[in-house]
Amino acid sequence: MRVRGFLGALPTLILASSVWAVPPEVVDRSWAASVELTGEGDPDRAIARMHEMADLNRAVFGSMQFHQQTQSFVDQMWDNLESFNLSRFYDMLPEQSGEWRQLRVYGARNGNHYSVGPDPKTISPDGVPDTLGDVSVLVQAKKIDGNLGEHYLMRAAMEMAVGDMRWPSVQDAAVETFRVVVDGAPSFKSSNNRSIEQQYRDQVIRMSPRLGSEDVDIIAPLWASFPAMWELLSRMGSIEDVVYHDLNKPYRQLNISFVIDPDRMKKFYPNIVDHLQSMNRLFRGTIRLEDERGELFTAELDSLSMRGSFQAFIADGRILPVKGNKVVLDAQPIADNKPWNFTAHMNSTMNILGVVTHIDNAKARVQFMSTEDGAKLVGQLSDVPDVRVQGKALGIMPTAMIDVVMPKDIDEIIEEFMAVACKGNEGKGILMGAQFEQSKTGASSKVTFKTAFEGLDNFFVRIGMGIVNNRVLPDEDVSEEINRLIFETQEAFASDLKEFEVVTSSRKLAANSLAQ
Repeated sequence: MRVRGFLGALPTLILASSVWAVPPEVVDRSWAASVELTGEGDPDRAIARMHEMADLNRAVFGSMQFHQQTQSFVDQMWDNLESFNLSRFYDMLPEQSGEWRQLRVYGARNGNHYSVGPDPKTISPDGVPDTLGDVSVLVQAKKIDGNLGEHYLMRAAMEMAVGDMRWPSVQDAAVETFRVVVDGAPSFKSSNNRSIEQQYRDQVIRMSPRLGSEDVDIIAPLWASFPAMWELLSRMGSIEDVVYHDLNKPYRQLNISFVIDPDRMKKFYPNIVDHLQSMNRLFRGTIRLEDERGELFTAELDSLSMRGSFQAFIADGRILPVKGNKVVLDAQPIADNKPWNFTAHMNSTMNILGVVTHIDNAKARVQFMSTEDGAKLVGQLSDVPDVRVQGKALGIMPTAMIDVVMPKDIDEIIEEFMAVACKGNEGKGILMGAQFEQSKTGASSKVTFKTAFEGLDNFFVRIGMGIVNNRVLPDEDVSEEINRLIFETQEAFASDLKEFEVVTSSRKLAANSLAQ
């Protein structure tokens, strides 16, 4: 019986091996975070939920339908925000609620389409998201008297149903992600089929020839497990580094660096590349996060080199703090049911038409609290950073000369804008929040995002923000190509998911056949 069962399962096993040609434990290792996040460690449950998410994403990015009036409102308000015309934006909001003007929008999947409109019944009888993909958005604005021009307090909130997801699974998925990124899949190197292993290593090297062997060891099994996703990523650029491992240390230094390759990417997404190249020296920024235990990570983004990087020290899937240039191995973990305070330090340089603006020593306070069934995160920027302006407009006129013909110095205009944003909102400054709320009734869990800030609207701010947004915000052609990239990313993941499902099903079939 066992022999007949095995022979019956053999065709499926051959199919799976021809698709993957890698040990099942390698595939399990690579997919562990996704399985933990969506299925609480159960592959079958995870596959079903990931298929649901893939179908939802396909509807969102491939077939979104806007209510006509809502589409008109959104387009006009977006135009006003691009020019930072807050007074016109305020007047455009259709509803009055006390001192506030507001707009409510709801979105939900409707068969193969995703519908967006003003009717709360789009998502449920009471307008509360309760099914995977349901979204409720509220945008509000209130006019405030100010001595530097018109002030507007802006608030926005988005509530989204994310399906049957559990907070402990979210935490475990984060741990599994860090583990696989710094450790890879050791069993991949011990595979009996060394030619297949070398095939994936060669693909990684073709994409990123500057990687060290320890980095290739990490990416190759991921490529073998997510071939469509990595093929898509290879169209856009290369990875310059992943980890540094001192064998004498019980941790690894995560040092991910990715750079966009314009020549490679232009073959597939020419409009996006043209947009990125037009930014040139537009932006360079760094962020460093720390708490009472030490520094946790640093990250950097540079539009000139088209490079982004992230650095942290990882042990057993968790970030270790650094204090006094030493990795703190015995750092206490973040406790549940207790607010935990972080500080984010940020510096940025922006170059617009030759005028270079340095914003240094921006400091945001961040508070995080995790419970058994959810988490809250709130960030607050209420200290005015240091502002310094230099350079020549259009490479011709020094900023000192511009200040002569303008009623206010450029530095002063920027400082006033930052002061209103950081000191306004009744002294709360710029606020951003996120919350994950696990369902207690078996309905969908929810993620909520909120933000609030006070904006200064005057002639000089509009000119400056208009110039910035003209450089940063994509035009229609670029936006369409970005949507296509997002859709193709989703389809690549869906393709890899199907192959993961084949392997999972084949293994189960083989186990059942051998047990007969």
